[in-house]
Amino acid sequence: MSPPTGLRERKKEATREALRHAAITLYRRHGPDGVTVEDICAAAGVSARTFFNYFATKDEAVLSLDIAAATLGQRIVDRPADEGPLTALREVFAGRFAELAATDVWSERTLLLREHPELLPRVAQANRALEEAVAQALARRTGLAADDLYVRTTAAAAIGANRSAIAGWQPGSPPDLVTLFHRAMDVLVSAFTPPRGSAGGGPAPRA
Repeated sequence: MSPPTGLRERKKEATREALRHAAITLYRRHGPDGVTVEDICAAAGVSARTFFNYFATKDEAVLSLDIAAATLGQRIVDRPADEGPLTALREVFAGRFAELAATDVWSERTLLLREHPELLPRVAQANRALEEAVAQALARRTGLAADDLYVRTTAAAAIGANRSAIAGWQPGSPPDLVTLFHRAMDVLVSAFTPPRGSAGGGPAPRA
């Protein structure tokens, strides 16, 4: 979540976060089925029209990605060219986790999903979009096709490392989320070496 530039962007982001925070807080207090869009708007101090400028449904306010998948993918592409694929992924996701762990909204959302595991299938679509963005970014970095097995497997494994870190994280208790993510990524490093001849991989075999 890069700091927005300009007053209008800051105000829009503040409104989005106020709605997200209100939705998550009410979901935890009353349960997902006990909350309406009107309840969320009242808690955030905005109109229903404003709510629907940001989210299509109450669930989206709670479960949508904190950052657009395409934006995260671009961060991966923009990492220094001499970084290997896993290093680029590690740096981008670690930076994202450092931002998230500093917010009450993220902690509350994590606790909500643990309290209401029936919500987890609704997160799947956002996770698929994130994995696709990671795969496309890896393809651009390595020069491999987006459907290459290395690209797809590495993208899926990185998303798995994200999920493992989140699953092991206890808000307010060590180790912190970033540390857990680095540990998960350490597990992958030795196994997911880029193919020889790809950008970030070893030298191409001689003819």
